Amino acid sequence: MQDNKYNPNSHSGRFNKRITLYGPVVTQDEIGNEIETFGEICTLWSMVKTTKGTEYFAAAQTNSVNTVRFVVRYSKYLEEIFKKEKSKFEVEYKSVRYDVQGYPINDDELNKTFTIIAEGRM
Repeated sequence: MQDNKYNPNSHSGRFNKRITLYGPVVTQDEIGNEIETFGEICTLWSMVKTTKGTEYFAAAQTNSVNTVRFVVRYSKYLEEIFKKEKSKFEVEYKSVRYDVQGYPINDDELNKTFTIIAEGRM
């Protein structure tokens, strides 16, 4: 039995890219009313993995779609946000906004990492 075996996939050095998660946040206005707005939720360390890049031609215009996987460490805080807010999320990485596709995935249900699949806006 090797419980403490080194696992290169969970090495902390691989989570070396800083991302910011945006989504619904509740703020108060000047008279104390709660207002739901779209804003910054948190900043996280992440592994960034490109999954594919496609180009297509439409109406003499070149568009590109950049699909990226962001792998972040599991936390109870993130799990609660993802369960509570099933609406749209965005990720910002290197000044590019990415639209989150679907629901963030708890990898293998092991409560170790979440995978966020997103498409970049070019």
